[in-house]
Amino acid sequence: MLSSPIFKTALLSAALAGALAAPGEPAPGSGGTESSPSRESGPPARRDPLRSFSQEITPALRLSIDRGFNYLVRNQLTSGSFAGSEGFTVAVNALVGLAFLAGGYTDKEGPYTETVRNCTQCLLSYQNEQGYFDDRESRMYGHGFATLYLAELHGMAGDQRERVRSALKRAVQVIELSQSSDGGWDYQPDSRFGGSGSRGESDTSITVCQAMALRAARNLGIQVQPAVVERARAYIRNAQNSDGGFCYRLSGAIRWGGGSQFPRSAAGVCILYSLAKTPEEYHSPQLNRGYDYLLENYRGFSQFPFYGQYYCTQAMFQAGGKKWAEYFPYLRDRLMKTQKKDGSWSGGGMEVTSQTTAMALISLQMPFRFLPITER
Repeated sequence: MLSSPIFKTALLSAALAGALAAPGEPAPGSGGTESSPSRESGPPARRDPLRSFSQEITPALRLSIDRGFNYLVRNQLTSGSFAGSEGFTVAVNALVGLAFLAGGYTDKEGPYTETVRNCTQCLLSYQNEQGYFDDRESRMYGHGFATLYLAELHGMAGDQRERVRSALKRAVQVIELSQSSDGGWDYQPDSRFGGSGSRGESDTSITVCQAMALRAARNLGIQVQPAVVERARAYIRNAQNSDGGFCYRLSGAIRWGGGSQFPRSAAGVCILYSLAKTPEEYHSPQLNRGYDYLLENYRGFSQFPFYGQYYCTQAMFQAGGKKWAEYFPYLRDRLMKTQKKDGSWSGGGMEVTSQTTAMALISLQMPFRFLPITER
């Protein structure tokens, strides 16, 4: 995979432009002075970008990624969906699509063009007339992931580009108009889009999913109402517990499922960082507490391990420095060790095979730096 023309071109361009500098460091020649968001004083010591890249991307990792992609290709159905989706077609297709984009593969370049094209067409077929991606199971989780995928795909899309942009604009409107009064989002969209609306309390992990999608769309130039983003920022900040983790739901002053858990806390830290507006916010006490929580808990048991590591990988990548240097080798080796013979990853419980395989691939390919949403 990494010997493909698209990867060689991207690697050379990134090296020349300095894009392969360690996360949290200014690119060579950029004149940047922004420091790592980690708590270490000053920016981390500069590393040779190509040497850093070669240390993160090992031959064993390359093989593991190829095996994962081969599993997905073999298990794509004629409908464009994937075996093992267990009814969560929208969410799974969006995540699988993101996995291919994370490797630099699109519907117009690379060896998986047909797979990506069929994946996208299948996903778009689930968008109703009002703009909501509805497979009846994924709910706003699926809609958020679908919106994020379309935003990341748009700049790389081939002959589907105009259709993707149109679908993306309508999907963003669904998110904006389905926001709860507390600034978060619930499982169902507003009734205007075929849902039952909010129950008066928002789910933290669903809120992160929508906020990430809005950020990606806004980065692309799609109009997003600033007030919607500000209310989402306020919700996430209010959902943080004193230990740095995040509660399940907020309902006024009541915190449902108030105890912190790793998966939603990883998501919370990721979006706290992603929605930061000033350099000072990258060093805020809230963000520091969040990273402390992740560093203390990422090796422990998790009910949704792939979901948690998907967000934790993004959060650690954004932090860079010692945090990333400690975390990524651990995650890489753990995922390679637990990969099944057929190339997939199995999460068990409520995490389905195509989803876990896609999330594992996204996490493993974070050092490639292809997904714009992962950058500051």
